[in-house]
Order: sequence, then C-alpha cells, then structure tokens
Amino acid sequence: MSTYKLSPIEELRLEKRRLREERTIAGQRLTYHLQYLNDNWGSMVTKGITSSVKSKLAETVDHLSSGSSYSVTPFMTKRINPWVNLALSNLPLIGSLSWKVARPALITFAVKKIPSLLFGKKKKRIK
Repeated sequence: MSTYKLSPIEELRLEKRRLREERTIAGQRLTYHLQYLNDNWGSMVTKGITSSVKSKLAETVDHLSSGSSYSVTPFMTKRINPWVNLALSNLPLIGSLSWKVARPALITFAVKKIPSLLFGKKKKRIK
C-alpha cells in the first residue's frame, strides 16, 4: 500500500489554508481581547492605581512604624514627602493616563490651527 504524496503546489495550498485559519483564529482572539479592554478599561485602571497606592502606602506605614532601620545619609537634611515619592513611582502610569486625556485635545487644536496657519485670513487693504 503506497501513501499518496502531495505535489509541492498542493503542499503550498494546504499550508496557505492552514495559515489563513490560524490568522482568522488569531484575529478573533485579538478582537475578543480588545472588546474586553474596551469594556473594562476603567476598572482595570482603577484597580492598578489603587493597588499601587495601597502598596506604597503600606510600605510608607511600615517604614514609619519600624523606624529607620537603615543608616541616614549625612548629606541628606530634608526628608522627601511620601506623596512625592508615590507620585514619582507612578509617573509612567500617570503620564500614560494624562496623554490619553490630552491627546484628543491636542489633535483638535492642531486640526483647527493648521489650516488657519496655512491659508490664513486675508487682510483687507484700505484704499
């Protein structure tokens, strides 16, 4: 009994069909993930911020309650505010969130401003 061998063109067609199926499945999976993010982005951002704030707050409370277990640097005379430290540790998250808020406003401003810069209003000449 001999096995049927596929010709090279048939192998390519078979692989092409397999890759198309994989692409459609990956597209469906990506669509599902994007829909999930679209539906739950607010709660995800809130949970991320609250967990970060909780961990930093717990860390600050631990440092305050246990006292300074590490040696104090002799050149450091002023202690950094814990809120500043919290804001600096969350800077990438704050930056991305503020960019998402500011980007539409900047795009709108640019869309309104660029045509006026390019074409400008013609000044009336007084005779």
